[in-house]
Amino acid sequence: MPTFITESWLRQEFGLAHGSEIHLPYNAKLTPSASQLLNERKIRIKYIDDDGRVYLEGEPTKTEQHLTSVHPLTGGNQQPESKCVVCSSEVEHKTELLTLLDDKVLVPKTHPRIRFRGKLDTLIAQTIVVQTQFDAVKKYPLLHKLLADLRSYMGNVLRCEVTGLTLSALSMGDLDDDAIHTMSHQPLKYLGHDHIVPEQSHGNNVALLNLLRALVREAELESVKAFITNTFELTRLDIVQGLNRLSSALYVLMLLTVLSESGVENVLNGKPAQ
Repeated sequence: MPTFITESWLRQEFGLAHGSEIHLPYNAKLTPSASQLLNERKIRIKYIDDDGRVYLEGEPTKTEQHLTSVHPLTGGNQQPESKCVVCSSEVEHKTELLTLLDDKVLVPKTHPRIRFRGKLDTLIAQTIVVQTQFDAVKKYPLLHKLLADLRSYMGNVLRCEVTGLTLSALSMGDLDDDAIHTMSHQPLKYLGHDHIVPEQSHGNNVALLNLLRALVREAELESVKAFITNTFELTRLDIVQGLNRLSSALYVLMLLTVLSESGVENVLNGKPAQ
């Protein structure tokens, strides 16, 4: 990886979806155009050193960039408190029954939000496995970038659930939330291929993506259980809706994979190869 990160290198290596996250070496420097691109798309940069420590940009000085060491998931650098969710008293000894709900409160591991995090954890783990197996010969670089954008969004879902931050709308490459939703409902009109019901003939790549789509649906259902009130309202509509769109995005990516493997060169325009 180059020390000086240019805009063209970023476009070559990443999907650069709005609100996504990229990882760069600790000593990486951005050119002005690269920095502008990431700022415009509100892309989060994590810098990682040789020891695996994670850093975020702090307030720069007049002479140099300032990086702050943070927790890899939350992006914070404060020691969490340990208070009982029932009585709000400090817990001196955390047993294996308890875990942190946020940076202040301990809850039993049977808590609905903790079960939901378990589903997200499984989803992210399986997505990383799929990334190592999908299109093993790297014939379709665009599809890899789009899948990386979705993996980044999964991390955002987990981070926002843990920290309480509002989850931004999903993007995949240059496709925003509305475009993904529309394509998933009318693929023949917008992609040039009708709906599919996954089967063996679609091959390994589609099967891998379909597995992730099913896991996202499981996570979405668990999120509803975690955030529904007694009056059937959702306290975290952003997360539930984000997961709903994520399953749609994976379905669109399955269709793009079918098109790519059938010889369509510009899959987002639905133009068959000549």
